[in-house]
Formats: sequence, C-alpha cells, structure tokens
Amino acid sequence: MNVLVTAGGTTEQIDSVRGISNMSTGTLGSCIADSFSDYPEVSCIRYICGESAVLPITDKAGIVQVHDVKSLEDAVRCALNAQDFDIIVHAMAVSDYRVKWVTSAAFFADYLKHRTKVMDFPEAIHASAVSLWLENAQTAAGDSGKISSDIDNLILLMERTPKIIALFKDLSPKSLLVGFKLLDHVAHDSLIEAANHIMRENSCAFVLANDLKDIDGDRHIGYLIDRAHNIKRYETKKEIAFAIAEAAITCRRTEQ
Repeated sequence: MNVLVTAGGTTEQIDSVRGISNMSTGTLGSCIADSFSDYPEVSCIRYICGESAVLPITDKAGIVQVHDVKSLEDAVRCALNAQDFDIIVHAMAVSDYRVKWVTSAAFFADYLKHRTKVMDFPEAIHASAVSLWLENAQTAAGDSGKISSDIDNLILLMERTPKIIALFKDLSPKSLLVGFKLLDHVAHDSLIEAANHIMRENSCAFVLANDLKDIDGDRHIGYLIDRAHNIKRYETKKEIAFAIAEAAITCRRTEQ
C-alpha cells in the first residue's frame, strides 16, 4: 500500500519578509505517518508538510516540504499524478485565506479622496466595490517588496484559498480519504455535525473531529467518525494516530 499524509501548517506571504501562519506543529501528522509504517503492507509514505512541521522518524517516509497553499496544491497534484495512493490522510492545517493586497489607511483615504472628485459614493457600498477600491489604492510595500515598519494602520485584503481536500477525490477517487475538522470552543454536537459535513462533501471514509480547547501538549481529545456514524473517542496524539492507521488499513484490507 502507498499512503499520503499531509501535516503541519501553511504560511501566506504579506510582503518579502512577513507572512501569516497558523499554529499547527505537525506533531499529530508525524505520529500518523509513523503509525502507518508499522504495517508491513505499507511500502511507501509520502509526507507533505509545512516547512517547520515535525517530521516522522520512519525511513518509509518521503518528505516534501511546502510553504503556502499554492505550493501545497502543486505538491499534491504532483504526488497524485506520479503514483496511486491507497490511503490519504489530510491532517494539514491549510490557510483558509491568502493575502491579495496590502495597503495603508492613509493610502486608502488618499485614493478615496481623489475618487470623490469624479464620482459620488453609492448609497449602498457593496463588498465587491470596497475590494476593488483597496486593490486600486497604492500598495504599502511599494517597489521594494518590504513594507516599512513606520507605516501605521495597515489594511490587508484577503481572498479565500482553494480547498485542498477537494483535490483528493477529484484526482484520486479510489483512495481512502481521512479528513480532519478542528474547531475552537464549540458544543460537542456542533463539532460532530461539522465533521459529518466534511465527510459528506468530500467522500471521506473517516473524519477526525477535535476542538482546540481539548488540545494541550500530548493531551489531545479526538473523535474518529466513520460513514456509519460510529464515533470513537481518543485521548492522546499517539492513540489518535494508531486508531487512524488501524481503521484505514483494516478498511482497505476488507475492500481487497
């Protein structure tokens, strides 16, 4: 069997020296990769991860490091076009937004001041109009690529990134897919429903649902949900990693 695991987080660039990152360390993803390596039928593990992610120790893992969502998408497409994967575990915390434009309140105000000379503001200002105005305002970085630290009140215009999990079923529909859903301080029923939504939308065989409030060091409460809506609770990263590997391998063995 060939297994693909994504882990860690992505960083979206603001300017040539700054970026917006999430806090995922890739620790759970590395444990998952190492858990799969214990199975003799697993011959290859492709580990696609953020640049600062924890790496697995198994020598079965081929490491591919990525920076932002674009490089992650490129790495996923390259991996899925190069070989078939029996199991895909998408544990990576992917940025939901990337920076489209950066300006300052002063630049934006100056742009709007000149705009009012030729056109009155509409009574209702739509989000699309504001987005266009921000893009037309002078970039805070100028020609240097680096935003000056002397500028006050930066404005970041951000756009949604593509959902990487959707690529897996499009490019590798026969793979068994394990998805993840992380929320923060929500009711248990809401967490489970969000995980079920991920499962339905992306044809996952399993989804690991977890809440940020339940993660502290090695303590990591997670709920592994299958298509039959069975839910199993685990208390640590190692327990979760072992359960995901065992469930996925057992499911593939049954299918074969």
